[in-house]
Amino acid sequence: MRPSASGAYWLTAGKIAWRELRAAPAKFTFVVLAVAAGVGALTGVRGFSEAFRAMLTSKARTLMAADLSARDFAVPTPEQERELKPLEQRGARMTRVTETLTMMTSAASPNPLMVSVKAVDPGAYPFYGSVKLRPASELGAVLNDDTILVADDVLTRLKAAIGDTVRLGGQNFRIAAVVVSEPDRMTGSLNIGLRVMMTQGGLARTGLIRFGSRASQRTLVKLPATGLPVAEAKVEMKRIFPEAQVVDYRETNPSITRGLDRATMFLSLISLIALIVGALGVASAMHAHLQQKMDTIAILKSIGARSAEVIRIYTIEAMLLGLGGALLGVLAGEGIERVFPALLRRYFQLTIEFHWQWAAMAQGMAAGLLTTYLFTLPPLLRIRRIRPNLILRREMTEARGPWRQRLREARPALMAGLGILAGLGALAAWLGGSAQAGVYFAGGLTVSLAVLSGVAWAMLRGVKIVLRRWGLRLPSSVRQGLANLYRPGNQAQPVLVALGVGVMFTLSVYLVQRSLIGEIIASAPPGMPNVFLIDVQPGQRDGVIDLVRTVAGARAKIDVVPSIQGRLTLVDGVPVENLHLQGWARRFQRTRAMTTSEGRPEGVTVLRGTWWEKTETAPRIAVAEEAAKILKIGPGSTLQFEALDRRFQAKVAAVYRSDGFRMGSISEFTLTPQVLQGLPAIYYGAVHLAAGQVAGLQRVIYEKYPTVTVVNIAEALALVQEVVDQIALVIRFLSAFTIAGGIIILASSVAGTRFRRIREVVILKTLGGTRWRIARIFSVEFLVLGTVAGLMGGLLAAGFSALILRRLLEGEGHINWLPLPVAVAATALAAVATGWLASFRILGQRPLQVLREE
Repeated sequence: MRPSASGAYWLTAGKIAWRELRAAPAKFTFVVLAVAAGVGALTGVRGFSEAFRAMLTSKARTLMAADLSARDFAVPTPEQERELKPLEQRGARMTRVTETLTMMTSAASPNPLMVSVKAVDPGAYPFYGSVKLRPASELGAVLNDDTILVADDVLTRLKAAIGDTVRLGGQNFRIAAVVVSEPDRMTGSLNIGLRVMMTQGGLARTGLIRFGSRASQRTLVKLPATGLPVAEAKVEMKRIFPEAQVVDYRETNPSITRGLDRATMFLSLISLIALIVGALGVASAMHAHLQQKMDTIAILKSIGARSAEVIRIYTIEAMLLGLGGALLGVLAGEGIERVFPALLRRYFQLTIEFHWQWAAMAQGMAAGLLTTYLFTLPPLLRIRRIRPNLILRREMTEARGPWRQRLREARPALMAGLGILAGLGALAAWLGGSAQAGVYFAGGLTVSLAVLSGVAWAMLRGVKIVLRRWGLRLPSSVRQGLANLYRPGNQAQPVLVALGVGVMFTLSVYLVQRSLIGEIIASAPPGMPNVFLIDVQPGQRDGVIDLVRTVAGARAKIDVVPSIQGRLTLVDGVPVENLHLQGWARRFQRTRAMTTSEGRPEGVTVLRGTWWEKTETAPRIAVAEEAAKILKIGPGSTLQFEALDRRFQAKVAAVYRSDGFRMGSISEFTLTPQVLQGLPAIYYGAVHLAAGQVAGLQRVIYEKYPTVTVVNIAEALALVQEVVDQIALVIRFLSAFTIAGGIIILASSVAGTRFRRIREVVILKTLGGTRWRIARIFSVEFLVLGTVAGLMGGLLAAGFSALILRRLLEGEGHINWLPLPVAVAATALAAVATGWLASFRILGQRPLQVLREE
């Protein structure tokens, strides 16, 4: 081909491709929709991520309510307060936000309720943005040391109203208003549950915050317009609060952006699965299309067209289909992008301004076109095997060549398969941001598709064997409907794979979500603590234990341990800062909780070394297994700690593992009591109670010790369930696009075999078949496809869920089988409905009209 003629050849191929597409719009409409489903999900996810990130950047100060924030879990010391004065003298304004948990009660609901408290200074907070209240008013006008602001759900749970008096921390407060939104909600430490806002003075009145209390303390800083750069102020705040997380508005919020990046990667890969299902639909439609166009291809070759030129025509057709689906998907993605805030409205109270996200649209377009091209390669390569004499030998059975010949003929398809695998891996790596994500995605998807394809092939093979042996015993409608599954040109196997992938993924998310929470609740050991006591002061310890035994019985087993705050400074003489700790391991560079024990506690297995006896007086320490692994220490190692300007050393006596939950396991370091004697401690307790005893314990504890928080694990699990439900909702929303893609492929398959189905209907009508009989034949075909796809996807989802629960989440892997028949029935009904939507007009064809065309 001469270079000057290249453009003309492409133009001619494009015209032929466009004419063929226009000749069968219904068949290819379904294909375009399948691609659009995947591209729409992908564009929506990445578009929302970009819009959310832009919102974080544009409203960074509002989201932080300040220019600078330093979060710590200790009240600033007098020395730190003095070191802040020079910054204030240079024009910086500061305020502190304290967040903690406590109990709250009302006259209408005497049973105490656990709430998340946020204490602020209404005269300074917030520096940017505003707190919206109902009824509308200014924060400083309604919030004082005797009033509180609450969320709507607090009023519901306490059966209270605005103006009522409630008790919090043993003190009376009046509910002044309902908090509609607060600017720094997402950057707080306690973002879920029942929320209460009060003043710092009101919090001090309750006595909830004592030395050693693990409450979140955020110091918010507003910088002057000039004279104190952000970078300089940040360095100074890090020096003053060495253990705090110090961020400025330029970084938005590290935890939010990190979570956003991970969520975007995960949801993008889910959307990519939907896109792959759509591309699979293009491939199956193109395969059926080429089967119908074999005469045309043979004629083109007989008049001199080469395989490369014919492939060019159908490549253009496939890419036009992919382009149409990608364009439609980009538009749909804009709508999906706006659905996400509604799914997450409980946690995102700020309005996100949406614009055309060109980068996300370009990514969606590129992903759509690339996957379409990859999956249409195998059917396109088969064009090379079509010979002109095919027309003359149409009715002759083609001889099956030896295995070496078949292997040589299959070589291009195998190479195309490897190309598809490599392309999908590269695409996943691009969207996921790492080569590892691409390898895992490509490998997992390959295994899933191979298993589903194998099961689909075995099912179709089994149907053929059953019909050959026992077909005459079956009703004619059932026999004909089953035979339709392997009719020439039928795409039963791709349909089963596509629908099975969608069902598998969606049902896996549901089963893992439900099984995980149910396992935590139902599979707990009979004696496992289900009520926890937080922030018990030293002087309250014995009284609290007596009250618990009064409610639970004299023999009740109560686990009460001290918690002392200290900082690890040296490991075998090496400063902790020189250990090159990375990621979560860097927590050992900050203040950590330590506890004491006279002897080896119950539920502890010593892995190395020996636990000390109760009479031991020498400084000894036992280290949890994970901490020992991170710090690379064992029995005989020496650790040095610092607490309240007091330094002490202890030799490692044992490395241990907790066999079950115990209060001592909240600390990674357990020392002999003499080592920490004299240091201030906060006590934490745990006890197992019958369900009917919990409310009584909460009442008696609250009446005598209102600053002690009693946590009912059922309420805590409800909060966990709430978060998991929201995450699962988003995942299932995107997984639905995969199922939609599979259903569209089914419709595409029906449309692709429309000509053959019309001939079948006409022949059956000519032989005396009624519409109702023919309808039963088609219904059997669609019902079997949907049922088998639902069953395949459901069984794989059950196995996949059990694997995740056992291997990754270290659970028991018990699966709730009830959703499986529901998924099978729903998939079968969807397949029947979709099949009839795509083929109901076929039954109206008149035999004479079609036979004359023959």
